Amino acid sequence: MSSWIKNINLEGDRTIWGIVFALSLFSLLVVYSTAGWHFLFNHSIKLLIGIFAMYVVHKIKFKYFSKLGQLAYLLSLGLLILVFIIGVSINGASRWLSIAGLQFQPSDVAKLAILLYLARQLSKQREYLHQFKDFAWYVLGPLVLICALILPNNFSTSALVFVNGLVLMFIAKVRLKFIGAIIAAALIGALTIYGAAKYTPIGSQIMPRSITWVSRIDSFFDGSENDIVHKDFQQVQALVAIQNGGIKGVGPGKSIQRSILPYSSSDFIYAIIIEEYGIIGGVGVILAYLILLFRAIRISFKVESVFGSLVTVGLMFSLVFQALINMLVAVEVLPVTGQTLPLISMGGTSIIFTCIAIGIVLSISRDSTDRAYEKA
Repeated sequence: MSSWIKNINLEGDRTIWGIVFALSLFSLLVVYSTAGWHFLFNHSIKLLIGIFAMYVVHKIKFKYFSKLGQLAYLLSLGLLILVFIIGVSINGASRWLSIAGLQFQPSDVAKLAILLYLARQLSKQREYLHQFKDFAWYVLGPLVLICALILPNNFSTSALVFVNGLVLMFIAKVRLKFIGAIIAAALIGALTIYGAAKYTPIGSQIMPRSITWVSRIDSFFDGSENDIVHKDFQQVQALVAIQNGGIKGVGPGKSIQRSILPYSSSDFIYAIIIEEYGIIGGVGVILAYLILLFRAIRISFKVESVFGSLVTVGLMFSLVFQALINMLVAVEVLPVTGQTLPLISMGGTSIIFTCIAIGIVLSISRDSTDRAYEKA
């Protein structure tokens, strides 16, 4: 067995490999507990495909991801446009495409592609980003375009991609006044959408999903601490699960809320983790994600390529930030967003693209001195 493992020849940061395997194995336990054998089998297949994709990607020299990021960005634009034309609607949202029997969310492609593309632009065009018009053309425009295409059907993912882009700009030392202006404009835009959807019929007609956003935000802020009537049902049941768990939890597979809490195997899986494994288990999951981010930051300091450094931190921050949002929703710090817990939640192609993103980070960690990309 040990010789077989050596023949696999895993390269890159071993700590990241270890955390990924640990979270993947843990996800099998929790998905089985929440969804049963049938969904566990499907989840296992997708998880194996994702880990295989991660292995293949981590063997690719990271200089090639600069060009691949360009192609992926153009592909994601086309796929996001196709969603409006032939998108498959599930739970009232048209976010999926079904091509050759494969059903996936183009936003999963876009989340990865835009970070690779922005990292390329921020590194290759860094001498021309002091003027706002150049910055808007090379960096801000591509980010806004992707977010605008995702927004009508998935506000939370659009906001997530937008924040990831801002963080990447900050790391690349884009002028703070540019970032401040972008944040101010985004807040005004979000308030405008909220007001139009809540107080005018035109807003909900232009963007039907905005009604759902308004109801989630209102239910989050309107209900007092003891007023469960106006609170979101999912968050109420998640809090019950957390209360049941206490410090040590009720034990693996002994969750009570798993059959009551909607999306207990995906969006609200963190609440079930705390119910079964207690606050100790919940904190353990948080530490695992923080270790991933810490290792990525260490790798970024060693990488001599600006592109490699930006990609490493950008991709890992995106993963950890999504995990943080999922956990904050479960404990009712944020309104319901629909974001899954990376590497743990039962999911579809999102698992595969998460593994691909980690594979890219591992590829960069293999050779921190490779600067050949700068000539790409």
